[in-house]
Parts: sequence; C-alpha cells; structure tokens
Amino acid sequence: MGQFNTGGARRPIQGQAVSITGPGLSSATSEAVGRMGQVIQGQALDAIQTERLQLEHQQRERQRLFDAAEAQKESLAIDQAKSDMAAAHDEIGSQLKAGQLPKDQAEKQLLERTAKISGTTLEGVRPQSQELARRYLEKGALTLGTSMRRMVDDQARHEIGAGMLTQLETLQREYRTDPAKTTATAMGLIEQQGPLSNFTPEQRAKMAQGWKEGVQFTTAFEAVSAARTDRKALSEAEKMIGTLPDLDPQKRAQLMDRAQAYRLHLDQQDELRAQRAQREAERRLKQAEAEFNTFQTLADKGTVLAPEYIDRATRATAGTPYQAGIVALARQAVETGGFAAQPVGVQRATLQALDAEIATKGRTPELDKRREKLAKVLAGSEQDLGADALNAGLERGVIARIEPLNLSAGVAGLAQQLGNRSVQAGMVETWAGRPVSPLTRQEADGLGGLLRSMPPEQKATALQTLAATMSPGQAQALAGQLDGQDKALSLALGYGAARTTFDRPVAELILRGQEAIKAKSIKLDDAAETGLTANFEKEIGGAISNPEQAQRVREAARLIWAGKAAEGQRIDAANAVRIAVGGQIVEHNGAKVVLPAGLDESALRQRLQSFTPDAFAGQLPDGKAYVRGQPVDAAQFVASLPGAQLRTLGRGRFAVVSGGAIVTNARMQPVVVEVGNAR
Repeated sequence: MGQFNTGGARRPIQGQAVSITGPGLSSATSEAVGRMGQVIQGQALDAIQTERLQLEHQQRERQRLFDAAEAQKESLAIDQAKSDMAAAHDEIGSQLKAGQLPKDQAEKQLLERTAKISGTTLEGVRPQSQELARRYLEKGALTLGTSMRRMVDDQARHEIGAGMLTQLETLQREYRTDPAKTTATAMGLIEQQGPLSNFTPEQRAKMAQGWKEGVQFTTAFEAVSAARTDRKALSEAEKMIGTLPDLDPQKRAQLMDRAQAYRLHLDQQDELRAQRAQREAERRLKQAEAEFNTFQTLADKGTVLAPEYIDRATRATAGTPYQAGIVALARQAVETGGFAAQPVGVQRATLQALDAEIATKGRTPELDKRREKLAKVLAGSEQDLGADALNAGLERGVIARIEPLNLSAGVAGLAQQLGNRSVQAGMVETWAGRPVSPLTRQEADGLGGLLRSMPPEQKATALQTLAATMSPGQAQALAGQLDGQDKALSLALGYGAARTTFDRPVAELILRGQEAIKAKSIKLDDAAETGLTANFEKEIGGAISNPEQAQRVREAARLIWAGKAAEGQRIDAANAVRIAVGGQIVEHNGAKVVLPAGLDESALRQRLQSFTPDAFAGQLPDGKAYVRGQPVDAAQFVASLPGAQLRTLGRGRFAVVSGGAIVTNARMQPVVVEVGNAR
C-alpha cells in the first residue's frame, strides 16, 4: 500500500488500499479519511471493470456484425447458385424441346453444370458453413434433376404422339387400297404406341374412333362427288355408305342428302335440255338463214371450211330452203377455194402430185392454171402461218372466233384464260401440221413486255405457269413468237416446266444466266466464249438435225452455264448440254441422237425391238412405209428399226433414216418413232 512522505506523494498501486495519515489528524479523522480513500478506490475499480465489460461487449457485437455480413454474402452466393442452376435447367430444357439436344444427354449435361456451379460456389463459403451450404445446393440440384427427367420423359411421349399422328395421316391416304388391313394397322398403332405417348386413354379412344369415322366419311364423300353426273354411280355410292359401320349418323345423313341433291340436279338438267331443244326447234329457220349467210361468206373467201363445220351447217339447214344452197356452196368450195380449207400438209402433197402429173403428161394451160392457183393458196397458208398462226386458222374457218385475252390480269389471270385458247390452237395445229401458239402475234408482244419486267425467279415461275396451260408444242410455238423480242425469254418458255436432276427449273437457270451476262457479273470474255461454243458444238455434233433447233440448244446451254457460274458453280460443256437437251446425247447405229432423261442407248434399243406393226397403224394409212418413194411393208419396217439410224425430232421422238433418206408414209410425212420419257 502506498504511503505519503516528505519527498512527495506516490501514486497508489491499482488494487491496493490507500491509507491517509499524517500529523495533526485525529484518529477519527484518519479513519474517515481512510474510508473515503477506499470508496474512491472502489469507484475507480468499478469504472475500469465497466469499461472492460463495455469493450468486450463491443467486440462481441462487432464479431456478430462481421459474422452476419459473411453469412449474408454466403446466402447471396448460394441463392445465385440456385438461380444459375435453374437457368441451366431451363436452357437445357429448351434445347431438348427444340430437338437440339439428344434426350439421353439432357440429364447428364444438367448434372455436370449443377455440379460445376455448386463447386464454384462452395469455394467461397466459410468452413463452418460448408456442410450446410453443400446440402442446400445438393437438394436444389436433385429437385432440378427430377424435373429434367420428367421433361425428358414428356419429350419422348410427345415425339411418340407426333409420330403416331403422322403415321395415322399416312394410313388415311392408304385406306382406299385395303380398308380392312389399313384399319387394323391404325388401331394396332394406337393400342401399342398410345400408352407410351402423351395422349390420355380418353384421347386415344377418341383418336381411334375419329380416325375410323374420318376415313369412312372421306371415302363416302369422294364416292358421292365422283358420281354426281351419273345416276347409277350415285346409287352405288348410297349402297356403299350403308356398309360403313363407323360413319357418324349425322354425316351419313348429310352424304345421303348430298347424293339426293345431285340426283335432283340431274333431273333439272334433263328438264333444261328439253326446254333448250324446244327453243332450238322454234328458232331453227332463223338459225338456218344465219348459218347459210355465214357459210356463204366463208366459201366466197376461199378459206378452209372444216368438215365438222360443213356438217354443222348442213344439219342446221336440213329441211329448210337453205339446205340446197349449203350443198352447192360446199361443192363450189371444194372445186375452187376449198383447197385452202385442206390441211397444209395435204395442200403441199396435192401440189407435189400435180407437179408429178405435169412432169409425166406434159404441160397444158389447164394444168398450169390449176398449179398456179394451188401454189398461191399454199404460199398464202404458209405465209400467214409464219406471221400469225392463230389468225391464219381463224381466217380459214378452222376456228370460229378468237376471244380477246385480258393481259392486265397478270400471268395468273392469263393462265386461267388460256384453257379455251389451247383447245383452239390444237385445232389450228391439225390444219397447220405443226404446233401453234395459243396467242396471237399482238398478244405475244404484250406478254413479252409483261414478262421482261419481272426478276428471273418470278419470271421462271410465270413461264412454268403458262407452259402448264398448253401442250409442249404450243409452248415452243409461243417461244418462237417471243424469240425476236428476247432470246433468253423465248428459250426459257420453250423449256416450260422442265427441271434439272436436282429439281430446279431449267428456265430459271437460263434467265439467271441472261441477267448475269447483262450485268457482267461473270467473266465471259471472247476467248472463253469461243471455247464454250466449240465444246457445245462438239457435244451436240449431228444429234439435232434441225439447224434452228440446234442453235437454240447451244444458246440454252450457254445461258445455263452462265446461270450456274453466277451462283458460284462450275459445270462443263457436256453437263450444260445435258441440261439443255433434257437428257443425254449418245451414238446409236453410227449417228448421234438425243435421248430423254432416264433413257440410255441400251434401253432405246430394247424399246425399238419391242415395237409391232400395230404401233404405226395410225401413221401408215395404207399399211406401208416409203423409202425414197418405194413401199415397204409395216412388218419389214418394224423389223429394221433396231438397226436403223434415227434422227431426233423432239423429246423422245425420232425420224427413221434408211438409205440416207427419211422414211415417210404415203402422204410424204415422216414416220415418227416415239420411245417416251423414262423420267
């Protein structure tokens, strides 16, 4: 315990009692002072203890704050990990549904990604929190894994269900070939595959019943529709409807009503025909007069009077005062201007026969006059055909009239109008002896302007649409009309709906080649073009005897080559020519010929060996073929086919060469061998 002394007071030592004594102080005072010192010392000690406790409390609170901050940080990291796992689950699920990820890889990928996310997260967690965090993340991963397995199962069931629907749709189309077998197959499919699909038992039962009802309704509907113009067929269709056990009763009634409506319509048509017949009889005399006037006008022109038109005029005037006039005019037309009504081939053959008669008998004024008249008629026919074939046929009465076309309706509208024109062109073809365009010259010019305004792809589609409304020969004739305006457009139309082996329109390649050459987007200098031309000539050789046609093939091959080049593709001259001719060029019996797609030289020879004389009965009216004017029996002609040279006339069509000359019939027309198209 510290003591005061003369040297000055010492500071008391902490924890020791303080004693205050000194001279002059009484004992009581000294005690009081001592007690006071003890009190002061106790208070000091209490303050120190309080301060120490407060410091410890502050340290504990601070540690709690730090621990809470770390725990919050770990909690956020774990929540983020859980969110990342869920995102991975959703991403893999989306890939699974989109078919971008195999089903057997989905759960494996999710496990790998959740394990990686968990491992990365646990690296930042304090040791004391590791176990709890790991369990929490494992639970989340297990939950997501269970969800993914359900998604995989659902996807498999969905795919099975989709496959079932596709198979059932296919079986619907096959139903008519074998109803019993097809139905058994469909029901077996639903029974076997249905439980594995995403369809409930109720849905599968409804699907089975719906399938049977649907195919039976379709079959019955088609039968009724096909029989709408035939009473007997309608009765058969009604009987068949009664044999369909699964047909919905309401639909059965609808079909029966439909059949009855068709029958009523047929009755109405019969009545209308009777009424029309009566009106026709009442106006017969007036019609006879009009028919006679028209007939006289045509006969006076010296143009062709079609046999069917003469018959019609004769029938229209039968029993009237005009009948004798029609007969007289018809005789006059035959004797004078009727020659123009004959097919051009007949006109030409008649003139040749007259020349032979003059050469044999000698010239006379009568023969010269007749020859001059015939020659003028023939020259006029050929000239008019070259200028505008359809109008030439109209002027000679081959067709009665030409309905105007509305080009403002566009290509689609024009195609709808060409049905009747194609029929008319076919009638003129019979007279002309060659294909005829269904458009007049003026209409062809307007069509050319419309097509030239389109881009290549649209133009190619338009050409295919137009070509589908007419025969290939008519399309070629229309192409000839467009030739003077646009060579590539003419070529493209000539190919119509022809396609490459990769199912691409040949017309589109030609038009794209033209655009590329115009735009100079491909390199085609003089040297390169000269080489191409030489190669094309080498490939074609003498396979195409018609010089004009051979030139069109060369030009088409050039544009096809250019079209491929514009797309970054390279083909040689041989491939370009193969596309241009729509097949291949082979050598047959020492002469090159063009074979249609899918036919080789061996198949050609087999087909030539398979012909019989009956195959040429329509071309040989007297049963004989002619070689340089000398008759050959049809059987002998057929026997010579495998060893004869051929000359290409068109796709799968050939003339026969014997003794260096084309074999003809009695009308001096080439005998055509058609081997068809193997495509």
